[in-house]
Amino acid sequence: MRKTFTQVAAVVSAAVLLSSCAGSYHAIQPERITSYQSAAPAGAPVDFGYRYSALLTNGANKKYVKKERKRGYQMVAVQLRNNTANELNFSRDLELTFGDRPIQPVSSMQASEDLKQGVAIYLLYVLLNFNVGNYTTVNGQITEDNRVFLPTGPFIAGGNMLGASGANKNMRNELARYDLTNKVLQPGETVYGIVALRETNVAPLKLTLRNSAAAAPAATPAPAAVPNASGQ
Repeated sequence: MRKTFTQVAAVVSAAVLLSSCAGSYHAIQPERITSYQSAAPAGAPVDFGYRYSALLTNGANKKYVKKERKRGYQMVAVQLRNNTANELNFSRDLELTFGDRPIQPVSSMQASEDLKQGVAIYLLYVLLNFNVGNYTTVNGQITEDNRVFLPTGPFIAGGNMLGASGANKNMRNELARYDLTNKVLQPGETVYGIVALRETNVAPLKLTLRNSAAAAPAATPAPAAVPNASGQ
């Protein structure tokens, strides 16, 4: 009895690739966020706002959100304004509080290392080559073979490795750009940042001065002199 078989490996493999390919990185861009949760009372020396789930701000970032949860991180976009008359160093002069306890943010270098997606894992795709076409058998023996071998594996592997590596670089560069470690805030300056916290839950955040001497109010310009009636 003669039977004809058609290769479906290409279809199956393509479906697998679509669900496990390298993920892109969508930038957080904290300066463009308009819905910060305010965490400073009126007249505070430093205005402070924050937003959890920063990685979901402008895109899915599925690979990085998955790593964020797996590694026990909370990525937070923040906005702060120095209302004092003095320069403020974020690490030296300000204290970040998570709930009721002080917390130290993770450096951008460490966070990007912990959250990056794998690159070498995509080398496995080198083995993913396709035979496209059909063949005919008679009594279990192939009598006609019209299949064509397509060496697609190296291209698929290379594309995914380049994609993953590029996305990791984009994430690393943005976290470094918005790292607040030792960031100096000039009087009246507004600064945006991305804070990496080693926390699995969320809690209210506060930012307070470590040194009350730094709380001098910003200087206000003296009113212009009003000429007297004699015009002098």
